[in-house]
Amino acid sequence: MKSIIKAPAKINLCLKVNDKRDDGYHDLSMIMQSISLFDTLTIEVSKNRRDNQDSELIDLKCNLPFLPTDERNLVYKIVKYIFEKYSITDNISIYLRKVIPTSAGLGGGSSDAASMLLFLNRYYRLNLSTAELVDIAAKFGSDIPFFINKKECVCEGRGEIISEIKSFNNYYIVIATPNIRVSTKEIFTKFDDFEISKSQVELEKEKFANCIDAIKNKNLKKLSSNVFNNLEIVTESIHPDMAVFKEKMLKMGAMSSLMSGSGPTVFGIFNSYFKALKCKIAMKKEHNEAFVYLARPI
Repeated sequence: MKSIIKAPAKINLCLKVNDKRDDGYHDLSMIMQSISLFDTLTIEVSKNRRDNQDSELIDLKCNLPFLPTDERNLVYKIVKYIFEKYSITDNISIYLRKVIPTSAGLGGGSSDAASMLLFLNRYYRLNLSTAELVDIAAKFGSDIPFFINKKECVCEGRGEIISEIKSFNNYYIVIATPNIRVSTKEIFTKFDDFEISKSQVELEKEKFANCIDAIKNKNLKKLSSNVFNNLEIVTESIHPDMAVFKEKMLKMGAMSSLMSGSGPTVFGIFNSYFKALKCKIAMKKEHNEAFVYLARPI
């Protein structure tokens, strides 16, 4: 019997890079929101033991030929970890249909991995708590713990310290991803070369608090006026076309426009479905090489 699960994308309503850690990573403060853009995993487990103990347990395929389907893939890594930890000897076939753009700041790979982990926990009745699932997820990537929850959250540390916020979804989001790929490692490395003033740091703290308050009180105007991502300055310096995308969204009626993650995806927040749809159609017409999508918070 096949199981089909959906893995949602995310956007960063706030992304603040803090001090560098001893392990080489940066401490982060983020407000992350799942959106209605999904990858799909089709999973089939064979309960029969293998005749050949040297045969491969995990058969992962993907609709994108350039994506690795071996131990370099996060889904594969998660399955291998769980199978080894719990001495599972089943065969598992996974078909990963990617819709979320890759290396785009939308967390697609992390979401795929988290959705796989949640499936294995349910299927094998491992009875892992949310805290235990988050702990496993954090071993494999900074964004994966968020997708264990999949709701709007404040994420801190490397992303593993999570506080859920009761989200609201009375707005629309236009996603636009230029046909370029961004290296998260490169963006964070270059960020260290940019000097952030004390006044900017204080302003970002204030905006972060304002965003949380706006979400709790379902105040879209306040939310839109306080979203920020202090990695934008780095990614836009490498890919100036991103600023053009943002400007076009604002001209088309977006209440605000922002880069997600380390980019290059830009999103606009709209209070009207028809404005959002008009923007989506116009963006796709002018930039037919870009991925453009109309989504909702979930």
